[in-house]
Amino acid sequence: MQPTIQIDVDEASGIWRTDGLPMVYVPRHFMVNMHKEIEQTLGREAYEAMLGRSGEKSAFHWCKRQSELLGASERDVFAFYLQRLSERGWGRFSIEQLDLDRLTARITLRDSIYVLEAESPTAASTCYMFEGFLIGAMQFVCAMRGVNPRAIICREVQCAAMGASECRFEVSCDLTD
Repeated sequence: MQPTIQIDVDEASGIWRTDGLPMVYVPRHFMVNMHKEIEQTLGREAYEAMLGRSGEKSAFHWCKRQSELLGASERDVFAFYLQRLSERGWGRFSIEQLDLDRLTARITLRDSIYVLEAESPTAASTCYMFEGFLIGAMQFVCAMRGVNPRAIICREVQCAAMGASECRFEVSCDLTD
């Protein structure tokens, strides 16, 4: 897959934008090293919760903005979000299943930055950061469909850093009253 990302640089401010949003581009090693240091400082549980909340907000915001710009369906925006994550170097995401009626998804991730930088094999999954991203994208899908789930759950059910052939995520919505 060849990236199709266009970077627009504002000559006056120096701000870089992609898809109409301001961006900060950093080397992969910086992102992974920062991730590891924060996890070590806060502890995995606290850091995972923080990443989940911030990832959800950011993914929802991105999806909503792209929907407004493109006028695309929720399915197309969800797919475009994963495409952009892939093109920005987080790893290669693909949708194995996206059921808009049941509001579930199965996502595969290959070449995750956290797997590529891990000292393999690891004792725990390394790609939990993406759970919040996928929850936020599913929140967008739910909002577009007029559904307000009690909760959206995403779990990394296998991780390549632990010896699996690829990382896999399952997303589901709790629609009970």
